[in-house]
Amino acid sequence: MNVRQLIDVPVGMRDKVFLSTDIRCPAGRGPFPTLVYRTPYNNQGFAIDDPYLASGYALVKQDCRGRFDSEGVFDPFHEAADGADTLAWVAAQPWCDGRIGLIGNSYCATTQLNAAWTRPAGLRAMTPGVMGCDLFKDLIYFNGVFNLSLAFAWGAAVAGRTVQGLETTDLQAVFRHLPLNTMDEAAGFRLSYLHDWLAHPVYDDYWAQVSIEQHYPHFDVPGLHAGGWYDFYAEGVVRNFCGIRELGGAQARRAQKLIMGPWVHGLGGQAIGAMDFGEAASVQMEPIYKRWIDRWVKGEDNGIDREPPVRIFIMGSNIWRDESEWPLARTVETPYFLMSEGGANTQGGDGRLQGRFRGGAACDHFIYDPADPVPTVGGNGYAVPSGPTDHAEIERRPDVLVYTGEPLEQPLEITGFVRAVLYASSDAPDTDFVLRLCDLYPDGRSIILCDGIVRARFREGLDKEVFMNPGTVYEFQVPLGVTSNVFLPGHRIRLEVTSSCFPRFARNLNTGESASCGVRMQVARQTLWHSVPQPSRLILPIIPQ
Repeated sequence: MNVRQLIDVPVGMRDKVFLSTDIRCPAGRGPFPTLVYRTPYNNQGFAIDDPYLASGYALVKQDCRGRFDSEGVFDPFHEAADGADTLAWVAAQPWCDGRIGLIGNSYCATTQLNAAWTRPAGLRAMTPGVMGCDLFKDLIYFNGVFNLSLAFAWGAAVAGRTVQGLETTDLQAVFRHLPLNTMDEAAGFRLSYLHDWLAHPVYDDYWAQVSIEQHYPHFDVPGLHAGGWYDFYAEGVVRNFCGIRELGGAQARRAQKLIMGPWVHGLGGQAIGAMDFGEAASVQMEPIYKRWIDRWVKGEDNGIDREPPVRIFIMGSNIWRDESEWPLARTVETPYFLMSEGGANTQGGDGRLQGRFRGGAACDHFIYDPADPVPTVGGNGYAVPSGPTDHAEIERRPDVLVYTGEPLEQPLEITGFVRAVLYASSDAPDTDFVLRLCDLYPDGRSIILCDGIVRARFREGLDKEVFMNPGTVYEFQVPLGVTSNVFLPGHRIRLEVTSSCFPRFARNLNTGESASCGVRMQVARQTLWHSVPQPSRLILPIIPQ
């Protein structure tokens, strides 16, 4: 392939910082439609048989500020100004015909979304895959709880100008280090942005200014959003699609597409975690992204805009299905009540899930000791094993309450946002509650589908801390994320309730001290209530068959 290239071009930003930019153009006089890829992971990678270049696009790859060959200091997720300035520069170049698209997954989707909400001239399409919607809700923090393994392991990997190897970093020891605001020093790093993140423990302007969801009304560009049910940004991908489609400009409302597979952060695999989802799950995403780019940047009539806007993989039945909206209009939100005779601890206990409340004991108890947290096993984690994983061993712990439904006689599909209403009390001023939805197989495997966490101090909103009175019963709204799964005949619905998922989430020390500075641990005695006045319940998005 005959390629014209300009390497390490210094592109000036509004503050006189120059970012290293590589440009490659196809043979011919041009100008060309142009694709922009902004990355913190080094802009040097290039395939000589790149399908975009072969199709007549110019490709622009740029190192983010403070990374590799670019000047400045890296400030993660603050990419709007640099993105806007870069696209304005690209649009003015003689090799660009004024039609621009954005490409790239994960952090490169952050650079897309940040640029797109500024509505730069010439931007025709974006393809933001596997990225969340808000740093405090599903990225650096998760529903207000510090996303420990992701925030530290990823933050350390991007320390300095190049990718840092963590081979000699004892991550498990670092995750256990207290206080959190010296964990970088304990590991031999100096991460200024980690200290910034920990210095803002409630939702404030620091988080709002870089929130994707706060900017949904400012988007007006076609977008293809792709994710996996087991990606740590699964819910954020879905919410980005929904929010831009509902609140964006006229063009954005008409042209958003969502694809969700059974995948982790890397898209397209067949064997994920402990499960093999069959050949249907093995999908090459790049040709799909290219169809989207060809349609909206070049204007090719390839039909992708006439396809249903939502395509989802239904686990359990292991098939793809197209839908016209999200959430699905035919969803029936169905409560399953938590019940027991007072001994729901472990999978051998008497906890049960029932569609109707039928009495029993008023509550269950367990002890949460932050010095012995329940470990993260599969699910939507980072720097820990992720994906569908058997939780049978976890469910043998006495600090895990287990509620199980009856064996199903017919297939039962859930597709959508899963949530729960929990009535609980504690003898601590602050604590966490972690809920996990599992598919219990006839052979005893308990495969995690999705989970969620709520920090008691945030029960009245993420922007304020309200501590508990010991022994007082409080209502907690617990989001468990998003999934699509068919519970097959003979399977059972199972819900775990505990107070930790470590090291995915930073431990609550139960003292009410600052999450970033606290070092003192307190054992908490937790009570989960399920009575007529306090009906704790799991709420599933059931799709009628």
